[in-house]
Amino acid sequence: MPDLSALLQPRTIAVIGASTQPDKVGGMPVRLLSELGYAGRIVPVHATASEVQGLAAVPTMDALDAPADLAIVALPVGASLDAMRQLARNGTRAAVFFTSGFAETGGDGIALQAELAALAQAHGITLLGPNCLGAMSLRERVFATFSPIPLGGLPPLGEVGLVSQSGAFGAYAFALAREAQLGLSHWVTTGNEAGLHVADVIEWLARDDATRVILAYLEGCRDGARLRRALAAARAAGKPVVVTKVGTTAAGARSAQSHTASLAGEDAVYQAVFDEYGVFRADTLEDFFRLGYVLSRGRRPTRWQPAAKEPSNAVTPVALVTVSGGVGIMMADQAEALELPLPPMPAAPAAALRNAIPFASTANPIDVTGQVVAQPEVLLDAIAAAAQSPDYGSVVAFLAGGVGSPRIWPGLQETVEALYRGGNAAPLLFSGLADDDKRRWLEARGALVFREPAHAVQAVAVLARAAAQAAAAQTPASACVAAAVGLPVPDVPPGTTALSEFEAMQWLAACGIPTAPHGLARDADEAVRIAGGMGYPVAIKLCSPDILHKSDVGGVVLNVADAQAARAAFAQVRAAATSHGRPARFDGALVAGMVRGWGELMVGVRCDPVFGLVALAGIGGTAVEIFRQTAFGLAPLSHARARTMLRASRAEALLSGHRGHPALDAGAVAEVLVRVSQAAAALGPRLDTLEINPLIVTARGVVAADAVVTLQAAASDRHTNRPTEETTR
Repeated sequence: MPDLSALLQPRTIAVIGASTQPDKVGGMPVRLLSELGYAGRIVPVHATASEVQGLAAVPTMDALDAPADLAIVALPVGASLDAMRQLARNGTRAAVFFTSGFAETGGDGIALQAELAALAQAHGITLLGPNCLGAMSLRERVFATFSPIPLGGLPPLGEVGLVSQSGAFGAYAFALAREAQLGLSHWVTTGNEAGLHVADVIEWLARDDATRVILAYLEGCRDGARLRRALAAARAAGKPVVVTKVGTTAAGARSAQSHTASLAGEDAVYQAVFDEYGVFRADTLEDFFRLGYVLSRGRRPTRWQPAAKEPSNAVTPVALVTVSGGVGIMMADQAEALELPLPPMPAAPAAALRNAIPFASTANPIDVTGQVVAQPEVLLDAIAAAAQSPDYGSVVAFLAGGVGSPRIWPGLQETVEALYRGGNAAPLLFSGLADDDKRRWLEARGALVFREPAHAVQAVAVLARAAAQAAAAQTPASACVAAAVGLPVPDVPPGTTALSEFEAMQWLAACGIPTAPHGLARDADEAVRIAGGMGYPVAIKLCSPDILHKSDVGGVVLNVADAQAARAAFAQVRAAATSHGRPARFDGALVAGMVRGWGELMVGVRCDPVFGLVALAGIGGTAVEIFRQTAFGLAPLSHARARTMLRASRAEALLSGHRGHPALDAGAVAEVLVRVSQAAAALGPRLDTLEINPLIVTARGVVAADAVVTLQAAASDRHTNRPTEETTR
């Protein structure tokens, strides 16, 4: 893991290209460090000036009397390599390069960036950038940036680390964090990522005692294993990661690539990565900061359970206390959508509430009505009773303007203090109007405040999920990988780019995957013998590694009923080997038993260029291209992830026993997905695509009726393709 201590906790900072004009790119870092409280040594490096902004300057890094921890480089692109060589001679530990004109410009810029990165690596210099806006540490008062945003004020010191590939987004996010009073620990923009990647910053923040929550803006990723390792480190440390990932559409992906010279992969694969490591995904800036606020300030419930529809999420029973029936219904609708249970108010406090306000509702939502104006103590008693009840994991109270009411606020303070002093109360979340002082008072005690009632309810689900993730014992990576070790792999000559269907089916069967009865016939007589042995009707299919889509060339004959039909079918599929315009290798005809069922699934694994082996499952057959009901997971799969994929893709519905069909054990079907993913992992970097479509749902289970396996022309050394303990769960 790269060490970011010299970048974010430096004792000496040199500014190469420092300007005497504070508003210039080379002048702004000197100004920020001087004016905003950096306590270490600042050394401007200027070719001719002996003094820069009141600080003694040196002409080159060679003139510096001691190694610098951090160098900020604000020079033209042509001077960058010489600057890096100076840093190497000085013994500088970290460098921020603002300079543009590198890989983002293509051509010579790519080569120049590679040389810059090689120099940094050879001399042990932690490189941030080039083409980046820099980094800041609020704790250390380090402002290694040319953005003037900090001059407008700083966000409060806090426990949220923010990292962004985009400098413009990072600057805007800094301003929004300041506006929202979201406490930051560190702020880093990575630019072209010649050295540090977003993943490296996430991994360092996962081990940083000053950071509790990590916010990341991601446009693309060139090293999937690096990102997976970082997200695994954050999860192991119990630090939630919130990601805004752009480039989710074809147009967006192209834009991201041209902007950052990064690869923006298929969004579904990124989502599989995020699901694997419990990442909270934010689709908007509002969500980005609200999730950061909730996870950094909120108290997590001690009671939670897996969500029924999505077990990777979690829910907790919640009490909705409201002064408005309409808003109570709104919150209840949101709670139901999030699967949050709404138990009714316990008998004793319910009776007390009805005794005080006969027309109050003691169901959930608990509606104390507008009578609270005359009887504020009833509202406070209802909140306290719900927070102390073992029936609830969280309490959401809609107070409208009550927080600001002099009749309610003093009592609310006493109630909150008493509940949290006891230590056993459920987390409190409030919705309504509150001035900054009252909001900060509540937040300091872990009671979150929202204007929008739905956001308060959503925060309950977020905190429940965070609590569940912190407590969950994950399947060790070694266990998933070990299960794939020792499985048979097909013995194919170098340069082979596909298996024939017979080879694929034989391999899957050897790996314990249920397949339709099958045999390989090299002539018509053998086809008749094999078909007679397994019983008619059968399917007879062209067997050639050169033709994967056999039905497109007439290479598939179904429901072959007798010997005469079998001979005719063999002749047809043999002729199909040359009917597509060029001769194809003819290995024979695959004779397979016809499998009868009532539904078709698809299971597969493909090699993603960034993240390696990715499994998918969903509704199969010809409908797969129409409905696109598929879910993704990183291979090899755990059993739990396979079950989640079946549920998320709606494939599990075919197993539920609908329309008179018997229900199947979804766990057994998930085990087939696991075995397919393990077989793919055993083949490793040779695999390009493994697809079983259809996997037919029958009364006895699922059966593979067709298989396609394509291979890389040569074994790849790409680390993203290898299942290891670092890159798998």
